[in-house]
Amino acid sequence: MLDAAEDLRGRGWGDWCTDDPYADLWAGVRDRDGPTSVVVNAHGNPGDALLLESDPYAVLDGASAAARAVGADYLYLYASEADETALERARDAAESRDYGLPVEVVSGPDVYRAAEPTMAIESIEGNHRLEARLRPPGPEDEGVYGNPTIVHTARTYAHLASALHGDAPETRVVSVTGDVEATTTVELAESDTVASATDAAGVDDFTAACVGGKFGGITTDLDVGLAPETLAEADLGTEGTIEVLGSDRCPVAFVGQRTNVAAETNCGRCVPCREGTTQLTEKLRDVYDGTYDEGGMAELMGVMESTSICAFGRDVPRTVRTAMREFDDAFEAHADGTCPSGTCAIGGTQ
Repeated sequence: MLDAAEDLRGRGWGDWCTDDPYADLWAGVRDRDGPTSVVVNAHGNPGDALLLESDPYAVLDGASAAARAVGADYLYLYASEADETALERARDAAESRDYGLPVEVVSGPDVYRAAEPTMAIESIEGNHRLEARLRPPGPEDEGVYGNPTIVHTARTYAHLASALHGDAPETRVVSVTGDVEATTTVELAESDTVASATDAAGVDDFTAACVGGKFGGITTDLDVGLAPETLAEADLGTEGTIEVLGSDRCPVAFVGQRTNVAAETNCGRCVPCREGTTQLTEKLRDVYDGTYDEGGMAELMGVMESTSICAFGRDVPRTVRTAMREFDDAFEAHADGTCPSGTCAIGGTQ
């Protein structure tokens, strides 16, 4: 079983092995003492929720195989409380077969941070205040109820199930959201591009796209491959979501709104994220008052990226950094009192 998973990697920021191979981690968990748990993290990504809705058995087949590989005693399916259909079908699938160990379906609060692996564990344990856990130790040492745990997304387990059946295509499940008629989720080859996904969603007019999650990278170039290495090289995220900004959207306003969300919804556990998101939001507001402090923002974002506990605080700067690079003229124009898109109220005008 571990041999079959040797070259497979995690998929999504809710995965403890995001973009990394997980076979070695599994081997370490298998060798540890105490009850062991497997967590399916289907929270926060439309593709994960869709997998639980449309093919929960593939997810459970992969997760139960992982459970056998590490000698797990418990299996948890975790999703947002807002994804009612996914939860219902996950419960039906869990009750319809014998997977060799107890399977429990758990819902978590409908907030972005609740998909972070250690916060998912906090939610499974029934904690109402979700905070990222300090690491080390990671979940492989101290996970659910302090016991060894592996946490992967539904996409990871479904891909594992395909591999066990002799078919592990190099594909990615990608969801296109934002200024589109309807959220569109497609499975594409890693050799395909971001444009392939937006084309499938019928997008033909846009200002930019936020690629790779709520705090992905901002780009105007959609001819970027979907392989995680290619996306990372382009300073984009690998979460598997593409948020489209329509032709009438202001990227400066979008970034300010996104950092404000981060300031209001972070768990508050670590200072770099808690204070950094607040300060970054304030610096973006200062742009509207005529001060565009590029150097100060870059320094602040560097601290956040290097010292935040979890991916939440580390990813927020990417959204701002890439927007500043792609739309430097727009930031300068706002500081000079003009919004190129004509949508922002600056100095009493719009």
